[in-house]
Formats: sequence, structure tokens, C-alpha cells
Amino acid sequence: MKKLKQVRPEDFDVKALLAAAREGRLYVDESKKEVSRDILINEIRAYVGRIQTLVTKDFSSSIDELWEQILSTDDFVEFLTPSNKARKCKVFNKYGVMRIIGVLREKGVYEYYNDSKYNALLEQTDKDTPYRKYLGMGFEQRHLLLEIREIVAQYQL
Repeated sequence: MKKLKQVRPEDFDVKALLAAAREGRLYVDESKKEVSRDILINEIRAYVGRIQTLVTKDFSSSIDELWEQILSTDDFVEFLTPSNKARKCKVFNKYGVMRIIGVLREKGVYEYYNDSKYNALLEQTDKDTPYRKYLGMGFEQRHLLLEIREIVAQYQL
């Protein structure tokens, strides 16, 4: 494969690009593809839906609304969007979701079971995964912790 060179916008040749694609000479770096916000949110909903059985009675009727509000907050969507360097989490940042679930568990949204039970349900495996230890870590950014506390407070009886 030839060495890649940078192309300035004024030198960009659309016809040559289309010809390369038709001939099978066009390659795309898959690691740089971006995930749409809708796909990210739907994947997170499906992921946290796996622990629906662990929601406490106080939040059982409002858990979907609570997650909807979390996922409609730009700070959390940015927090859960995988970086370009993410090797394991391609669609969403599982480490971030685990942090949120850990805080929600501390706030009484989810039953307090051990981390292994959450990991088994979320990852659908009995094996230990690297995501499990993030359940008890909380947030490094204080503003995210304050935002999640506000969201949970709205749904507390």
C-alpha cells in the first residue's frame, strides 16, 4: 500500500475518489468512524435494560424516565461517547455506564447487590470483566455527580 498524503480542499478530486471506490482501491479507517447519538442512546438503553430486575420498588415505575433524562443531558452523552482511542468500547463507554449505575445504586435506584451480580447481568457472562470495578468508582468530574443527584432527587418519593 502506498504512503498516504494529506489533500488540501482545493486539490480534492471527487471523480478520482469515486473511481477509486468503484475499483476497490478506497480504504476507510474503521477505528475513526463516529457513532450517532441515536445509536449510542439506544445501545445504552438496551444495556441498562438488562438490570431492570434490580430496580428498587421506589423507582420501578420511573426508571425509564430517569434514564431518559440522563441520556438527554449533553454532559452525560459526551461522557458516554467512546473516544477514538477506545479499543473495547466501540459503541458506548461501558466504563462510564458502570460509573453511573454505581452512583444510582448508592442513591437507592438499584438494589444493593455485589458488583459480580451486576457484571453478570450486564455483560451476560459469569466471567469477571474489567468493567465491574467501575461500579464503585463514582465520577471524577464533580459536576456530573451533582447532575445525577439532581436527576435522582426529581424521582424520589
